[in-house]
Amino acid sequence: MIKKILILSAVYAFLITGITLTLSQKGDGYLIAIVIVSLIFIFLLVRIVYKENISGFKPENNRLNYTHSGLQNLNKISTKPFLFGLEKNIISDQEFYFDQEHFYAVNSHQQTAKFNLKDISEISKTSIQINNSRIWQVKINSNGEEIVFKFAHNYTIWNKNFLEFYRKIEQLNPSAIQSKWNIWTM
Repeated sequence: MIKKILILSAVYAFLITGITLTLSQKGDGYLIAIVIVSLIFIFLLVRIVYKENISGFKPENNRLNYTHSGLQNLNKISTKPFLFGLEKNIISDQEFYFDQEHFYAVNSHQQTAKFNLKDISEISKTSIQINNSRIWQVKINSNGEEIVFKFAHNYTIWNKNFLEFYRKIEQLNPSAIQSKWNIWTM
């Protein structure tokens, strides 16, 4: 990524120098050319950073087996943050629930994928935050395959479901906890 940014910056500097030396600084063409080249540079720079850091961040779990089952007596632990549509590239499409024995991923058609809480191999914070809500990831070993879900928790003063889920996983499999829960860094 650094190499691409340096090459792009060198090309930008060369173009700006060429425009400065060849076009008259008194006309509007000079300023228009500088603005257009600068906008293209900014667009390409943002594209490089996006592709390297954000693209591919969202896990693709295409092999999940969904069934039609009710959501009664389940505790919801996720929410959908708003970031002008960009959140769709970061977090999983499902909503997440748990009960005393299972973890549930519910898709947009209200179909449920069910996993045993003991199969959760990792729960950790990611480096991404949307609207002061940290993105968490849950990794599950299911039939020899690792499944990854990323979501924003729904912890509030009145809703402590995510903290209950965290503590339940901590009891069942302490080695799965990769990020310590803290009210200030949640």
